[in-house]
Amino acid sequence: MDHKTSENGSEIKPDLKSNPDEPLVKTIQQLNLEKGNRTRVSKTLAYSLLGILLVILIIVVFVLPSMVDETRDKVATVEEDNTVTTQIDRSVLTQKPIAQALFSELLIKVDELKLYGIQFWGGDQWSQVLLLQQDGDDDYQSAQYDLAATKYREAMQILVDMEVSVPVRLEEALNQGLNAILDGNKDEAVANFEIALAIDGTNQEAKQGLERAFKLDKVLELTTLGVNFEAEGKWQEAMQSFANALAIDSEWLEALSGLARSTKAFDAEQYQGFLSSGYQLIKEGKFDEARTAFEQASAIQPGSEQVAQAIEELGLRESMAKIKTLKYKALSAEVNERWASAQELYTSILKLDPNISEIQENLIRVNQRIELENNLIYFTNVTDKLNDDKLFNQAVQLLAKADSIVNKGPSLEKQIADLRQILSIAATPVPVTIFSDEMTEVVIYKIGNLGVFKQTVVSLRPGVYIATGSRSGYRDFQLRFKVSGRATNQVIRVECKEPI
Repeated sequence: MDHKTSENGSEIKPDLKSNPDEPLVKTIQQLNLEKGNRTRVSKTLAYSLLGILLVILIIVVFVLPSMVDETRDKVATVEEDNTVTTQIDRSVLTQKPIAQALFSELLIKVDELKLYGIQFWGGDQWSQVLLLQQDGDDDYQSAQYDLAATKYREAMQILVDMEVSVPVRLEEALNQGLNAILDGNKDEAVANFEIALAIDGTNQEAKQGLERAFKLDKVLELTTLGVNFEAEGKWQEAMQSFANALAIDSEWLEALSGLARSTKAFDAEQYQGFLSSGYQLIKEGKFDEARTAFEQASAIQPGSEQVAQAIEELGLRESMAKIKTLKYKALSAEVNERWASAQELYTSILKLDPNISEIQENLIRVNQRIELENNLIYFTNVTDKLNDDKLFNQAVQLLAKADSIVNKGPSLEKQIADLRQILSIAATPVPVTIFSDEMTEVVIYKIGNLGVFKQTVVSLRPGVYIATGSRSGYRDFQLRFKVSGRATNQVIRVECKEPI
């Protein structure tokens, strides 16, 4: 097939020789022109044939006999030359489809590489490709298909080599762009990153680099301002200027180092200020504020020995003050018989300093009062069980122990009075009338077997009892009853009524 116009605008020129094997599509104008040409050719051909016939006649009559042998030799030579020419024309013609195929591939490859912006970075190689393509087109139009194929092949090889070098060229453009930024050369940086984006339009490094390059002037201005503030000892202003530069370009090394320097100097100044302030606050008894100051100093210089010593002194002074306050509160709690509160306060003091013997003794005393108070409350709440001799005796002993305390306090006095009254009631028996059916054997737990009766009266101390009845042929009967020390005429009935 013949050359056609490519997508990139390159013109493929038509074949100079017709090929009878290839159909041609002709316009009306072309058909008319060919018709006129055939008419003119026909007239010329007629005159030519007439002249040729006359010449042939003369040759046949006068020259032919003497030239028969020579003519035979020449005819053989001419036939041989025509054969060679035909062979050459055919060998060249066979290169035509190859040239066409190479040209098509060349155009495709050119379009592909244009997507990588080859026209921006191809340089001399790209120019050479264009020249080879043009020369190949010229050779093709001259029917020198073999030469055209060679030119297209050479151009294709250069393009393939350039295509292989695309990743390397991209990396070079990125590196050169970055170096240009570091050198403060905005124009060179922009040029290189634009080449990188022409190669790879989605490359994030190239996009970021181009953005950095466009902002380079402002970054340099802010960095210079920061350096000037730094020279004047205006650390905060310097830090702000460097930070502003980094807000535009977070990777700008001069701004990073400047910010680090000014921050370090500012921190050293702040560090000393916090230490001095902390010690002053200790003297004023403002321990929380002092701790905050020391913590701020520690945040600036973590692991500082000076800060560790300051915090240790703060701890001692604060501990002494806390112990004093807690001791006062604990003694106040004792006076007001708030034993649990006093226990908590003394325990807190011993956590601060476990070696204070006075506090240890106070805590023992408080624990004893708490135990006494709990026992008094217990026996006050179990009046129904005081008919048990063991519990009753324990309550009596507890009452004596409580009564022996010198500084009792109003709360303990009341507890002692309440328990004394409870024990007085618990020690006084109360008559209880028991009815039965004279067939049921009655037993009261912890009192004894009352036997069979119809009615009997038993003296029982106030409390809870269990009476049981048993009778042959009947289900056992059980009754849990309470004897009150404040009631009279208490009556119960115990008898078995349910046959087995």
